[in-house]
Amino acid sequence: MAQPQPIEEQTLLGYKHKRYYPVMIRETLKGRYRIFAKLGYGAYSTVWLAYDESTKQYTTVKVCIEQEGASSSPVHNEVHMLRRMEKFAEVDHAGLDFTRLASDIFKVTSSRRQHYCIALKPQGHSLCALQVAFLDAKLLKLLVRSLMHRLFFSVNWLHATCGFIYTGIYIPQNVLVEIEDDASLKDIKDAPIYQSRTPMLEFSGIPILTDFGQVRDATGTNQKWCMSDLYRAPEILLQLPWSFPVNVWSAGVMTQELLERQNLFDPIDHTLEQYVLLLALAQYIAYLGPPPLHMIQKSPLFSTYFDPQGNWIAEPPIPKTSLEDFVTTIPPGGEKDLFFKFIRKILTWDPAIRASANEIISDEWLMKPCEEMI
Repeated sequence: MAQPQPIEEQTLLGYKHKRYYPVMIRETLKGRYRIFAKLGYGAYSTVWLAYDESTKQYTTVKVCIEQEGASSSPVHNEVHMLRRMEKFAEVDHAGLDFTRLASDIFKVTSSRRQHYCIALKPQGHSLCALQVAFLDAKLLKLLVRSLMHRLFFSVNWLHATCGFIYTGIYIPQNVLVEIEDDASLKDIKDAPIYQSRTPMLEFSGIPILTDFGQVRDATGTNQKWCMSDLYRAPEILLQLPWSFPVNVWSAGVMTQELLERQNLFDPIDHTLEQYVLLLALAQYIAYLGPPPLHMIQKSPLFSTYFDPQGNWIAEPPIPKTSLEDFVTTIPPGGEKDLFFKFIRKILTWDPAIRASANEIISDEWLMKPCEEMI
């Protein structure tokens, strides 16, 4: 007799079943959202395809875990930020087309526990899933340009209009590709309750930024360790105050990853499977050159890893590599020159001279007509 299929969330470290709301297929939440299939799961929620009986449209419902009153949790933070973003969205901005806002936020109760639910417009796969659909997991160059150009509009809206800093844990996983119609959604109705299903891959070239549990307000001073290991800006490594420029940095690293299949940085001890700060600093120096002396003099790490002139004195040694060696998908010539002008505006040590999201939108590499880039 076949064993019952385990609930996917049970594979997560620290899983506690009582914290998850037991969503059932065909259940109707809030008397409105009829559940059809499971789309995904994570440490803080399960995600479901539903049919909104009020609007007569498909919707995604993110059912969050119970938080036991932890007001600083990612769930509470996401709900708080989405409600604030809804108010900012009253003024039109191009970035709204590429940002996934909530259409409804409500609560459900189970065993005396309350769970936030967030209704959202259905979207397609993440850029991670889209990437593996291409040969050698490299996205087509023109698609990368389209995705990143539009994504910067969303980042600019968060910065300029909302005053928010996006510190999403895994950046490509938090960028979805827009679904152009609901045909693929109809195909996944009535899925097994514990098995996630996702729509068929689509190549619309329209990115949608999502998952705002790690958004931070730019007011005040941010100096805590944050962001995913592979996308962490140098000012965070150096334990300096950080703000909007960390988002531009991570977008630049993601651009390189989408083009080349691999991440620019690999600061991981693969024997112990842990992040190593010294590896990260050494690799950043290899690709960017030495950090500005005026910048590292303000860092508490300065005297430990650098001499008075700003030279690296720690182990490991600086790798023998460069950005030029890393980029292989763009052939030598005018376009590659434009690309390096673009990427070096973004991947800079000093956040004070790093291009803003608004400035990078008009970059020549992003804006150049497609027929001139083939």
